Amino acid sequence: MSGIYVDQPEIKQKTVSTERAQNSLWLVKVPKYVAERLQKCEVGSKFGAIQTQRTPAGPEFTFEVEPKLCEPCNGLPACPSSHTMKLGTLAGVNRNLAVYSDTQDVINIEGVVKTKFDVMQRSDPKSSLSYMKLKRFEAEKKMDPGRKIVITNKSHNNFKPSNVSREQMYTTKAEREEKLRNKRTRLDADAVESMILRAFKKHQYISQKHLVAITGQPEAYLKGFLHKMCVYNQKTPHKNTWELKPEYRYYESDNAGPSEET
Repeated sequence: MSGIYVDQPEIKQKTVSTERAQNSLWLVKVPKYVAERLQKCEVGSKFGAIQTQRTPAGPEFTFEVEPKLCEPCNGLPACPSSHTMKLGTLAGVNRNLAVYSDTQDVINIEGVVKTKFDVMQRSDPKSSLSYMKLKRFEAEKKMDPGRKIVITNKSHNNFKPSNVSREQMYTTKAEREEKLRNKRTRLDADAVESMILRAFKKHQYISQKHLVAITGQPEAYLKGFLHKMCVYNQKTPHKNTWELKPEYRYYESDNAGPSEET
């Protein structure tokens, strides 16, 4: 036995046997429905037969599939049993196609492809009718949608109750603890008014954002005190800031009190 060794780092080394490398083989291309039935055929069982007929134009080959394998099965319709074999040519003059079998320790070269055949269904009425039914079934199967609407009288509850809130599902524990620490609690009215007055002792004009940070009160709750005690400036130069109403000011004019804005 002559051979060479295949050396690849990730693949186990195997011996390549070339004893049957001179065998001449046929490359036969069959339709898809024939290939599907061939794959389901039991190993060692007869699948079909090739017949040869001599004619003035040359030999003609026909391929007959076993009738029992052409019967409807697994939802598939019957397929044609009689086929013609058209002799083809291998593309490329110097192309060599080989067939090999891989065993546990040896890779055997079974032969070289010398002849190519294309198997096609015959043009007789019986085969044509069977073939058309098969192609119609395949076309309808492709157009069949994967999802279908089914009307039922039984109600289905797809929602499963859970004791986990939406906030717990989409936030981390650290984020929830940080939000809890920053949660603002409402103080009584006197304490809030005192904080507002102390803030305006330092600055005459203060933005709402800074007042929320200084008092530590919820913005909606603080707004009620601001409307009661302050005036909102909508014009320059102190636009979008709050200023104490005259009755709450401890200074008489802008020149007598603080003028710093924050």
